[in-house]
Amino acid sequence: MLSAMIMMAAMHPSSPPAERPAACSKSSLAKQPPADTLQRLDDFRAKLTATDRQRLDRALPRNADGGIAQCDAAEGSRASCEAAAYMPALRTTGLMPRFLATICPKP
Repeated sequence: MLSAMIMMAAMHPSSPPAERPAACSKSSLAKQPPADTLQRLDDFRAKLTATDRQRLDRALPRNADGGIAQCDAAEGSRASCEAAAYMPALRTTGLMPRFLATICPKP
């Protein structure tokens, strides 16, 4: 399910063609375990400017321990829940193209 969400995020219809490189459709990210995907997302967040990180955190509220609040009651893999929760937050904040650029290098 997570890989399907990543693929949908990469191919989101509102993204201009330049933001949807063909390499994304075959990205190894979609095949990674949820914990690895979450790590890539957390690494991306850590490299954001303070302003961008604050925008993302407003769209994706966190607990005091740093976990994503909406996943507190998640059944199953918390990593899957948190990685999936990032996707709409990245789209809402306009950060999705920048995240995809980190996993889908331009030719």
